[in-house]
Amino acid sequence: MPNDPSNATIARLRGEFSSATTEAGFLHQQSGTILRYLRRALLLCSLFYLMFGINDIVVLGAGAAGPLLTRLAVPAVAYLAWRYVRRAQDQVRAAYRASSLFTAFWIASYMLVIQHRPLDVLLHAMSMLIIVIVIQVFIPNRPLHALAIAAGGSAVFLLLSWHQHVESTRHLASMSLLILFANAFGALAGNRYARLWREQYRAQQVLTNLSVRDPLTGCYNRRHLNAALLDGEIARARRYRLSLSLIMCDLDGFKAVNDTHGHQAGDTLLRGFATLLQALTRDSVDTVVRYGGEEFLIILPETRLSGACELAERIRAACAAQRIDCCGHELAATASFGVASADFAADRAIAPQALIAAADELMYEAKRAGRNRVRARQFDAHAQAAVAAH
Repeated sequence: MPNDPSNATIARLRGEFSSATTEAGFLHQQSGTILRYLRRALLLCSLFYLMFGINDIVVLGAGAAGPLLTRLAVPAVAYLAWRYVRRAQDQVRAAYRASSLFTAFWIASYMLVIQHRPLDVLLHAMSMLIIVIVIQVFIPNRPLHALAIAAGGSAVFLLLSWHQHVESTRHLASMSLLILFANAFGALAGNRYARLWREQYRAQQVLTNLSVRDPLTGCYNRRHLNAALLDGEIARARRYRLSLSLIMCDLDGFKAVNDTHGHQAGDTLLRGFATLLQALTRDSVDTVVRYGGEEFLIILPETRLSGACELAERIRAACAAQRIDCCGHELAATASFGVASADFAADRAIAPQALIAAADELMYEAKRAGRNRVRARQFDAHAQAAVAAH
C-alpha cells in the first residue's frame, strides 16, 4: 500500500511527514482545524497587540501616534491575510503563507514600537519572549518557517537593544540568554506539537485501515465497498458525466490449490495476485477490493470500456505468467475477468449493485467459456431494466 500513512515516518527536524504525499493527505484532513486555529490566532494576537497601544499612549502621550498607527496596521494585515486564505484554492497552503506573512509583519512592526520606547528594553524583552512562543506554538505554520521568523525577529531585537545599550551590559547579556532559550524551547515545543499531531493522525489511519482493509492482501474489504467506496465514485462520475469501469476477477481452480498444497499456499497465491493487481493499477486513482474468497473487484474511475479491457488483458497475461514459490512448491494460476463500463454522460440512472452484478455475470461467462479469459460489455441501465421486467 504505497503512501500508507499508518507506517509513514515523521522527519525529526521538520516535524512533518517525510513523504510529501502523506503530508498533503494529513493537511487535507486537518484543513478545518488549521483554518479554525489560524482565525483564532489572528484575532487574539491582533486584539492583545492593540491593547498594548493604551500603554503606548500612557507612556508617550502625544508621541504615541507613530506606535499606535503601527499597531493598527497589524489587525489590518491579519484581516487581509484571512481574506486571502478564504479565497485561495488550496486553503491550507495559503494559511501557512498567511501565517508567515502575518508573523513577519508583526515582529517588524514591533521593532518600530521599540524604537519609540528605547528606555523600556527589558519590558520589550518580556514581550519578545511571549511573541516567540506564540509564533512557534500558537499560530499554525510549518515548524521550520515559524522557527526562522521567531529567530530572525529575536536577532533583530537583540541587535537593536545592544546598539541602543540603554541597560547595563549585564542586563543585556542576561536578556539575550533568556531570548535564546525562549527560541530553543519554543522550537522544541512547536516541533513536539507538530509530531504529536501527526502521530495521532497516523494512529487514526492504523485504526481506519484495520476497519477497511483486508488483513491478508492489504486490499480494501467488501464492507468499505458497500459503505461508501463505490457510491462515492458513482456520485463523482454522475456529477461530472464521466465514464466508470469495473473489473471483476476470480482465480481459476483456487480450491484445487488449497486441496493440493494447503491453505498456506492458497494464502500465498492470494497475496501474490493482490500484489499484481495493485502494481498494475494506478496508485491513488484505481481501487482494488477483495470482494470475497479468491474474487477481486477493481474500480477504474474516468476509464472507458476499451481502457478497462486493455488493463484486464494485461493482468490476465501477467497472472498466467506469474510463478510464486511457497514451501518448495512453484505455484501458478490463471484468472477470469468480467469488465463492465458505464458512461454517465449518456446514462445517469445506474445503480452500484447493478454495475457490480453485470461485471460478476461477465466474469462467470469467461469461466464458462474455458477460463483465463476476459469478457466485457458496455453497461446499459435501460436494457437491464427491460430484461428485469420480462
